[in-house]
Amino acid sequence: MMLSGRILIVSDRNDVVAELEPIIRAGQHMASVVPDGREAMKLLAEGMVPDVVISDMGSDRSLEGIGYVRRFRELNRAGAHLVVTEPGAPVDRRPEAAQERFAVLPRPFRTDEVKQTLEDAMHRMEAEFRSLRADVWRSMDRLRREVSDARAEMVQALAMTIAARDRFMHGHCERVAETCRAMAVALHLTDEHTEMLVQAAQLHEIGKMAVPLELLQKTSPLEPEELERIRSHTRVGAGIVKGIPSLKRLAPLIEHQMTDHCDLAGEISPIAPEFLLTGILRVVDAWDAMTSERSYRQALPRGYWEPFLRAGAGTRFHPQAVSTLMRILPK
Repeated sequence: MMLSGRILIVSDRNDVVAELEPIIRAGQHMASVVPDGREAMKLLAEGMVPDVVISDMGSDRSLEGIGYVRRFRELNRAGAHLVVTEPGAPVDRRPEAAQERFAVLPRPFRTDEVKQTLEDAMHRMEAEFRSLRADVWRSMDRLRREVSDARAEMVQALAMTIAARDRFMHGHCERVAETCRAMAVALHLTDEHTEMLVQAAQLHEIGKMAVPLELLQKTSPLEPEELERIRSHTRVGAGIVKGIPSLKRLAPLIEHQMTDHCDLAGEISPIAPEFLLTGILRVVDAWDAMTSERSYRQALPRGYWEPFLRAGAGTRFHPQAVSTLMRILPK
């Protein structure tokens, strides 16, 4: 199959250009002509990067500023360099040219030979592009994994600070995160949404770092202002993750984790993925809180928390999240 390309001819000899241009255009390629290396470098600087460069070794001006070939290689690693040679015009007239990889176009030109040389160069370039594209995709995939790993390590480090501060929080975020992961699997969520949900679960209590520990561990009934101080940890937590670019997407989940399902649609669009993810986090957090010991009570029995969650489905809690949680929990 004939491949079309952009061909740059560097020559100030009108007869050479007049012979080459028709052959190039007959091969369905686009030809550009400059008289010397300085003009070639200017074209490259302006963003015109050819697929093939043809340097006329019989032209003194084409060898002026031969550094354009090196710049061409930097901009187009897969591109081809061809040189026009003829009796009395040695290929290695400059040291830079001698070190450069090239194919030869002998003069007088034979139309079929020039066309075949150009076609071979285009096919080699296409094959190298495929190889380079594979390298780029592998590099991008490796970079994504490295970024994901670094983000996971940062989330884990932040989560550990929560557990270290309050013994009643020890294990809570990890349990909520693992249950959220199981919920994501059961609901066939995408990898991206699963990662969002799990990381939000790991960090959903981070705002409590701003709440006095004696208030978190108070055993007597809370005053209204104290209760509001504790509940404000969701806004504080959302503000913390908003300040970290790689985690700011978690802010809506953390901020609205205590918002009732019937009120959540006023804060987040019901068709947005965050709507379901926030609903899952709210249900799992409530379930783990009820089934765990707190400073003011023991863990609550299933006879209490299961009817509570089921009764709240559709009002306090996302109904799909409640039914899925009941489905994955052991009987």
